[in-house]
Amino acid sequence: MPDRLGWLDAPRASLALWDTWARFAAAARADGLDRLVVCGMGGSSLAPHVLATSFGARACTVLDSTDPGAVLDCERANDPARTLYLISSKSGTTVETLSAYRYFAARAPAPHFAAVTDPGTPLERLAAERGFRGCFPHPVDVGGRYAALTVVGMLPAALLGLDGRALLERAQGVSVSAARGVGERIAAAARAGRDKLALQLPPRVATLGLWIEQLVAESSGKGGKGVVPVPGSARGGDVELMAQFSADPLDLGAEFFRWEHATHALCEQLGVNPFDQPDVEAAKAFARAELDAVSAGATAGPATLTPAALARTARPGDYVAILAYLPPRPDVERRLEAVRAAWARSTGCAATLGFGPRYLHSTGQLHKGGPATGLFLVVTADPAEDAEIPELGITFGRLERAQAAGDVRALLARGRRVAHVHLPSLDALESAVAP
Repeated sequence: MPDRLGWLDAPRASLALWDTWARFAAAARADGLDRLVVCGMGGSSLAPHVLATSFGARACTVLDSTDPGAVLDCERANDPARTLYLISSKSGTTVETLSAYRYFAARAPAPHFAAVTDPGTPLERLAAERGFRGCFPHPVDVGGRYAALTVVGMLPAALLGLDGRALLERAQGVSVSAARGVGERIAAAARAGRDKLALQLPPRVATLGLWIEQLVAESSGKGGKGVVPVPGSARGGDVELMAQFSADPLDLGAEFFRWEHATHALCEQLGVNPFDQPDVEAAKAFARAELDAVSAGATAGPATLTPAALARTARPGDYVAILAYLPPRPDVERRLEAVRAAWARSTGCAATLGFGPRYLHSTGQLHKGGPATGLFLVVTADPAEDAEIPELGITFGRLERAQAAGDVRALLARGRRVAHVHLPSLDALESAVAP
């Protein structure tokens, strides 16, 4: 495996590059591109999402979903004539990200696109062939989830007009020993049976929890070990609470760096490699097989438990994961939060909520490679509207269903407890998935 420790130098290295990114952003704005759409998954999307929401940047949309409702919402919220589309993928092959690119490339000219990717990837070649406004190298020695303070997070910060220098300078002030102490505390708690991590964040920077969730879950969840991030409201004998966070968005750079060091130390203590994700590919392979099966006329999915039967399997120390392949809209999230709370009350377990396919690049590694303590409720629905993916010959709805079915098969292959509920519409959501 290549060296993955480049993140240790990211604050300094990015300060040296900040003026380049700021000039690119100023030129884009001068050309009338005053809206930003970031197309990415996992590490490529969560840091921009945290920055945009925490600073109230309403001119930014982060698209990390194949749900057709999410894609159409993004299209309708952003006039292509005024939008810069940032296509961010370290590997340059991420199916969700490239599907989004194909969709928007049919609606906006090439100079409205920029890319972030490793040197030599298919995405880099695509950017050159099609005449993107710019293509920026992702540091090859930085894994995606540790890339918040690299071009991955800082180029969007520049495009949003944020004070990137302050973010990076404050990151340089982080006490490494104190940050590592946080990770060592979390590891000690996990060894003592408190392997659920509740993050109680100030409201203004609440979305930082999504970024930390990915970092901790995907880094630690392998080899039957791992720490399960849960909502800040979760309490219990198996929950470790973290509530020491700055409410100042300009401290987000410091929070990113602090948690990268903490997670590195956590994984050292647990004896796992913080930089790999050996079980992520399984869900991708099953999803590809699902697409092939549908093309061949096969439609039956794998047999799973009912929600009630799944709830009856709950044991002390378990957790529930509600995994929703639904439009990630505020009203849908509120309804799903009520479902999550009902499952927590019914089972007595900490319960989490993740939108698919976002969680596949976040907690998906933990679900399959971490401790076998999860109860997984996968929820899918027929889309109210669908959208074709140019060049692929499929729709976003079909891709999303294949990703959901693929993860169900991957979870079952690892002996996990799974229920899958498919709804014709969202009208009966709460009753259909009740424990």
